[in-house]
Amino acid sequence: MAIARGEADVFMKFEHAGHKEKIRDHAAGSIIIQEAGGVVTDARGCPLDFSKGVYLERIDRGIVACAGAKLHANIITVIDVSWSSSCL
Repeated sequence: MAIARGEADVFMKFEHAGHKEKIRDHAAGSIIIQEAGGVVTDARGCPLDFSKGVYLERIDRGIVACAGAKLHANIITVIDVSWSSSCL
């Protein structure tokens, strides 16, 4: 909610092995951030899919929420480079 209120620019949550994110933990916040002009995707830059049941499927890196599209694109690029170079 801090992103939607303009109090933060970025939220990142990275996954650990075996953990599955629950849809109920992210659906409402995702809508609020998007309505405020922000962007929410997985850490690969793909949209979150809330249609698959209780869990967000295919989230192997994490979730990124940003106040705007340009910042989001830059963050995803940095994550991709870091992930590829260090095997996070």
